[in-house]
Amino acid sequence: MNKSLNKKVSQIIQQRNLHSIMNNTKWTELISSIIQEMPFPPAFVIKYLTSETKPSIDMMACHYYGDWTGENFPSVEYYFNIEWMKVQPRYYNHRGKLVSPEIVDGSKEFEAILDKCHIPYEIDNGVYCIYGYK
Repeated sequence: MNKSLNKKVSQIIQQRNLHSIMNNTKWTELISSIIQEMPFPPAFVIKYLTSETKPSIDMMACHYYGDWTGENFPSVEYYFNIEWMKVQPRYYNHRGKLVSPEIVDGSKEFEAILDKCHIPYEIDNGVYCIYGYK
């Protein structure tokens, strides 16, 4: 693990008086359950403690899947740096120029996973927020 990153995260947590909500086990269980149980990998954005800016992705118009196992998702040794994650468990399936896109909604399955894993969350306009720290 990167010691300077670990030190920086610890300082941010202390300065902002944050409390841990998630841990490596919960993040791992969440990812595993999403990969195994969701009908599709939902889109997500992650805000890191060490990042100065918030991600600016329009989560309401997802035309893509989330990359839960690839390079866009941090490896387990960096979970400690996740401040929050926003997940959109639905996407628009393009069906052609003259046909409206089909909305594929996996909200029920996603909530079932969060409940099964005992992960607290907030919902704002259909976007789920999971806090690593709050």
